[in-house]
Amino acid sequence: MIAILVVVIDTSVWISGVFYRGNPFRVLQAWRDGKFQLVYTDETLAEIETRLRNKAVQFGADIADVEEWMSFIRAFVRMVPSTGAGKGATRDPKDDKFLDAAISGGAAYLVSSDRDLLILQEYQGVKIVSPREFLDILGSMR
Repeated sequence: MIAILVVVIDTSVWISGVFYRGNPFRVLQAWRDGKFQLVYTDETLAEIETRLRNKAVQFGADIADVEEWMSFIRAFVRMVPSTGAGKGATRDPKDDKFLDAAISGGAAYLVSSDRDLLILQEYQGVKIVSPREFLDILGSMR
């Protein structure tokens, strides 16, 4: 039996990947290509959708791109119930929900560009890494 790598990607990486490309986009491509499984809670998925829509309006981008990504996410992400496992863990309480999703979903990694998360490095067995670090990890797993 092959173990599937379970990961949470936070909003900062989604915004950078969808609108700016670079390493965050390569992380999103790796997920789209089936290199790992994403896990979210209702709360994390709602934040990603809201923030992507707001950024599309702010940047004058085509909302259809956001719709396409959200459709793909909804079709292929594994949803887990929120357990509050990350409550109080970060300097910014709005980030706790991503730790909660990672812990509740049994994720090995939380991929983020958010300093309030990255400073933790690891929390309850979940490694918190930048998009560049995660791409290096994926590359070493081949």
